Amino acid sequence: MRIVGRYLTTWSLLVICAVTAAYAHKPVAIGGTYPTFDQPLQMEEIDVSQVAYAELNDTHRALWLAFAVEAGTRLDLSLGVPVIERLINYRPSLAVLGPGLPPIELPFEVPSDSGGMLFETSAAATPDSFHEPFTGTDSWILLEASVDLPQSGTYYVVAWPSGALADKLWVAIGVREKFGLSDLLSFPTIVQDVRAFHEVAPRSRGIGTAGKLLFLGLTAALLALLVSKSRR
Repeated sequence: MRIVGRYLTTWSLLVICAVTAAYAHKPVAIGGTYPTFDQPLQMEEIDVSQVAYAELNDTHRALWLAFAVEAGTRLDLSLGVPVIERLINYRPSLAVLGPGLPPIELPFEVPSDSGGMLFETSAAATPDSFHEPFTGTDSWILLEASVDLPQSGTYYVVAWPSGALADKLWVAIGVREKFGLSDLLSFPTIVQDVRAFHEVAPRSRGIGTAGKLLFLGLTAALLALLVSKSRR
């Protein structure tokens, strides 16, 4: 029984690690409204790979993320948009705001005593393309950057349209993969929600090969848990 338990545990870890490595970012918000610095999406563990999907409009023209860090923390981030024909020339901007950063002026109110770093994507004539195999969706990546946050305190990431068009975008932070059983159990719903955000039709034949691998890993993990309990 111990040998079987060890085998299942090893197998489940290998499958889950392989699948999550390909998945890259864990969705923390799909839709939702986080339009100002005092109504942000609160983020935890910013080294963990996470993504927030937002649909901006004329009423809510920005996506704000907020998080608390220690001095010297590195923030890895990226900005992208779904591959949709109307967004082919859509070039939103992004800024990192917080204590110890250089003075900055933006076209909206920002937290007091905050400096910032501005990233514009208007020069991204041919952005990188990214295919996400689990959801079967495609994005244009407009920006990838790292920022060292100089002081302890609360920092913000804000993304907004640089022109008249306010539409869909996503912001991702972190590089470390971290998934739990709750993430695996919610995977089918996440797939459909992400596909809807990218305006891709729902899959008619389940969740695809990558999704099946994910559930295979989940099943193996649950079996390993049951075997482990039976040994006690």
